[in-house]
Amino acid sequence: MIRSIAVSFSVAFGALAQQPTDAPDRTPSDFIRFVRVDDGGHLDTAITTYRRDDVELTLFGAVHIADKACYEALNDRFTSCDALLYELVGPADYRPSKEREHEGFNPIGLLQRGLENSLELHFQLDSVDYSPSNFVHADMTPSEFEQSMEDRGESLLTIMLDMMGSGMAAQRAKAEDGEPAPPPLDLVKAFRGGEGRHALRMQFAAQFEDMEAMVAGGKSGTLLQGRNEKCLRVLAREIDAGKKRIGIYYGAAHLPHMEQRLVGDLGFRKVAHEWLVAWDCKKRPDVKFDRAVVKLRQECRAQLRVLAAAAREYRLAADSSGPVTIDVLAAERAGGAPYYAGPKVDPWGRAWIVRKRAVGTRWEVASAAQDGTLGTDDDMIEQEPRRP
Repeated sequence: MIRSIAVSFSVAFGALAQQPTDAPDRTPSDFIRFVRVDDGGHLDTAITTYRRDDVELTLFGAVHIADKACYEALNDRFTSCDALLYELVGPADYRPSKEREHEGFNPIGLLQRGLENSLELHFQLDSVDYSPSNFVHADMTPSEFEQSMEDRGESLLTIMLDMMGSGMAAQRAKAEDGEPAPPPLDLVKAFRGGEGRHALRMQFAAQFEDMEAMVAGGKSGTLLQGRNEKCLRVLAREIDAGKKRIGIYYGAAHLPHMEQRLVGDLGFRKVAHEWLVAWDCKKRPDVKFDRAVVKLRQECRAQLRVLAAAAREYRLAADSSGPVTIDVLAAERAGGAPYYAGPKVDPWGRAWIVRKRAVGTRWEVASAAQDGTLGTDDDMIEQEPRRP
């Protein structure tokens, strides 16, 4: 229960005394933002880089449910780190996997799964690849977490109360600044009109900073500051071990305090700041409104996974840099079955696309989906699975 609460609550905290900025060389930094564009927009998380002598340190702001593309981009970026320090209250060196056994009844976990499904997003622990050797557990164990709470006179109840207080304070501050409250959302009307997913994404994304200020639970307690200090001790250990390119993947709520310690106390200076789209809130038709399209897309996704695995097997066996056609993968091998024995066309009757990814050596497979045009919002893409 402690692990799930700690994982769920580590997201964006409110502003520091100064106005947060995304300037490449000034602090305090802004680590999460919502940008409204016409009747849509996007929720972004920050990637911020610091240097001290020959050590380069990058803070990756974690959002625990996000678009698949966000996690794919992060997985690629993580490979460039000598050490990637990650948050997760759990046993020392605990590495979650998509096949992990989910814990029993947990209201926070149920809430996350509900948002994941209704917003058509992906869950961090299912999408980030924690298996590479450069991943370093940099968070408290359950016993450390419990001891820290005891030392600080905290409990799960006081943490929940702090969360509620933070949320109410943020609402009062906005009201005092004259910021209007968001209009009520008619979910029934939205879903009946085929815009339920978009309406939910916009509603949640626009209020994300307030929600996350609430769940941060106070910046001086175990949940945030205590865990940050544990991470910084692991950082010092990795630097002493000679690591030069280090990443820290922690909830965006942790990063204002962590940056304050890095710049104010540990001698780092900020050198770069960029944004990564976590939620794409562009308005588009909700495919769940059309059950026939839903069925075809489900069939397409399942077949893409099979095809991606076949493409990986071919690439490794043939030592090919690609690209190849579906006919090559479906051709019989001498003394063996073809790499791919499924249909040569997608559910809409068009040939599958097999191509090299823009980053790295792996391939990806794709379908132009229902509109038949590559490069549009309905495209379906599956990456070649990583090596175990």
